[in-house]
Amino acid sequence: MVMHNTHQPTDELRQRVCDLVMCGTPKYLIAQVLELDDETVTKYYAKELATAKSIAIERIGKIVYRQALDGSEKSQALYLKTQGASQGWVEKQVIETVDNNETQELREKIAALEDKYSKDY
Repeated sequence: MVMHNTHQPTDELRQRVCDLVMCGTPKYLIAQVLELDDETVTKYYAKELATAKSIAIERIGKIVYRQALDGSEKSQALYLKTQGASQGWVEKQVIETVDNNETQELREKIAALEDKYSKDY
């Protein structure tokens, strides 16, 4: 009778799986990094696979929130773009249209500039 070694997860391996998941590493690559098969990773690290990304988002979200409260305009804008949509904080895209006359004028200006600078090349 042949005995098979069973995988024994450790706190260190659990943390490594969490770190890999938090970085966006897909499960099949986590298995390769740990030199395990996909089924073993799924069986022994299901909790880490399911929750690690949420934990990372929570940690980063807290930092962004704190920075926003401390006056960081980038963090304020990011927070409102991602969390404020239900209260009207949405980025609007404005598309300007031009009529045929304006289009023709632009083409003529571009052609004149190309002609002027083509001698430089």
